[in-house]
Amino acid sequence: MRFGLLLSGIALGFVGPALSQVRTRDDANLIKAQEIAATTRQILSADQQIMHFTQKTLAAVTGDRSSQAQGSLAQMALGDGFSMGSAPSLGSVISGGTLSFAGIGSGSQNIVSSLINGLQLVQTVTGMVSGKAHPVDTAYKTSVNVAATLSGLIDSTQGAVKQRSQAFTQGGQQIGQAQDLKGSVDQNTQVQIQTGHTINELTGTVNTAAAAANQANLDRLAAESAVARAMKFSQ
Repeated sequence: MRFGLLLSGIALGFVGPALSQVRTRDDANLIKAQEIAATTRQILSADQQIMHFTQKTLAAVTGDRSSQAQGSLAQMALGDGFSMGSAPSLGSVISGGTLSFAGIGSGSQNIVSSLINGLQLVQTVTGMVSGKAHPVDTAYKTSVNVAATLSGLIDSTQGAVKQRSQAFTQGGQQIGQAQDLKGSVDQNTQVQIQTGHTINELTGTVNTAAAAANQANLDRLAAESAVARAMKFSQ
């Protein structure tokens, strides 16, 4: 009887679902899945490293590095002392302007005062103290003011050269100490700015020297004009 029921069950397909529960192992698919998992882990690790270096690169080229570009680097060209930009205008003095010590250090002012007092310069060359100033006296007074201004500028410039030399030495010691690319770029930018200031100072010095040299021409013209006036006669 039981054997007959079993045969009937097989015939009706009752045994089919029971056979589908049998486990099968596909080694080829398993190996492939393991390879894919290992490759995925490698890709994720590489992505993490790329992200890490990208963040470091971004931090190295962005942000504020003003503290690395300031200090002695920002004082190389001008320092804390005299600058031709603040010096009295020699052209103004040559044109008849009053003698001015604005922008010149107190030490230079003392030197100029001692120079003028030590020379015991006269107030007039022609001796004419009344009426309209004689051209020779005007040229003489201008020459005195120019000489005094130049003396002050020379002394102030000499003092500034010493300060700037020290500033350049200290600034040079900072080069190469930046922690990243942004710091190096900002330091280089500051050096270029200081180079521009230095060129401006040199230009101001050359202009002053040219103006002083031209004073000799003005004095000669004044002398020739005075001689021409002296030789005039009326019929």
